[in-house]
Amino acid sequence: MANKLHTYKEKIIRFLQFLTADIWRVDTSKEKGLRRIINNIFRILILAGRGFTNNKLVMVASGLTYFTLLAAVPILCILLAIAKGFNLQDVLQNELLNIFPTHGNILSMAFKLVEQVLTAATKGVVIGVGIIFILWAVFSIINNIERSFNIIWQVPKSRAISRKITEFFAAMLILPILLILSSGISIFIKTNFANNEIWMAFSPVINFLIKTIPFFVTCLLFSFLYFIVPNTKVQWRNTLISGLLTGSIYHIFQYLYINGQIWVNSYNAIYGSFAAFPLLLLWVQATWMIVLLGGEITYASQNLDNFMFEKETKKVSFRYRLYFTMLLLRDICQGFAQGKAAMSAHDLSSRNHIPIRLTQKQLSQLCDLKILCEMPGPDPNSSLVYQPAMDINLISVDMVFEKMFKAGTEDFNMSPEEQSPLLWQTMIEMENNIKSNGDTLVKNL
Repeated sequence: MANKLHTYKEKIIRFLQFLTADIWRVDTSKEKGLRRIINNIFRILILAGRGFTNNKLVMVASGLTYFTLLAAVPILCILLAIAKGFNLQDVLQNELLNIFPTHGNILSMAFKLVEQVLTAATKGVVIGVGIIFILWAVFSIINNIERSFNIIWQVPKSRAISRKITEFFAAMLILPILLILSSGISIFIKTNFANNEIWMAFSPVINFLIKTIPFFVTCLLFSFLYFIVPNTKVQWRNTLISGLLTGSIYHIFQYLYINGQIWVNSYNAIYGSFAAFPLLLLWVQATWMIVLLGGEITYASQNLDNFMFEKETKKVSFRYRLYFTMLLLRDICQGFAQGKAAMSAHDLSSRNHIPIRLTQKQLSQLCDLKILCEMPGPDPNSSLVYQPAMDINLISVDMVFEKMFKAGTEDFNMSPEEQSPLLWQTMIEMENNIKSNGDTLVKNL
């Protein structure tokens, strides 16, 4: 029995060691099939959990909850105004009630309030301060949602205000169309195929598929959110995966929330008729946490390669850094001399089995030193590629070493020759020794 416990303990320790360290040291080019998929799932979940904690997304979700409640009525006004223009206001309201079944009372109150606002607006009552408040509330939620996703994606700059407004109204136009279509498809199928023999034979399956339409609409909305909100290029493949996963988590939460309405009794004892409000706060907070977690999953799945050998990349020795730099520069110079297509950071990383993060760091340094330059790829969706920024017949080992050795500032209020002449002279001699043996061109290495 003791031996079995010891064996289990060793297996658990090895598994934890694998998750915390070894999983990031695997050569991904050698991973195949199911093993690669499982390892990548573990990596993505670990990175998403780490990012969720490090970025303090629970606090971010709390801020978004406040701005959501503040902007809920103005956004509903815009949605229902668009739907009303197409005479589809009732369809949109019913679809919203189907999507949020636990908040029927609050939605009904909101619909009445929106109707009053729209009626007042048509009579010219909502002017001045009212319009300013509506615009401010809408802009605040747009700005804070984008800022939250930019935190996840580590993007320092936000979009221009004009672009934010344009994309918001595009989303406001697409959202009601999706919601109405999801309702219209199920009604169309039931109306036109109710008496069809094939329908009668497969009605249980078809009814099940119809019931899944709201689920897929939710997943599509999440994917759309992850694609359009971050102020950076996001790949559709990653947004679809995270949208499907986040949509599943959201619907599981909805199921638990609906079946956990026993909470209402305890809240009624404290809040009375206001019991629905704290429950709404909890629901909005949890929903934003799920949405932000999906954002972390999207970021992790798109940038997975950047975290391989992460610890080693931070602690790489100067010798290895210099070797990797020369290796990357050699490949670029040789490719340029042979008239080959310029390579991206990912091309160079996979070719030389260098971690992508270290590859990008050294390429960036070579660009800063004016030895290389970044160029757009062959098509708009491709990554940046790298070419020599000077004559390759001038790029020698000693020139590169000297530029790297002297990179940065030496403007300090001190004189090395006077402070420690012997030490300084020794360093100068070491530098000269490297120069005397480093006149080989990098392209010939």
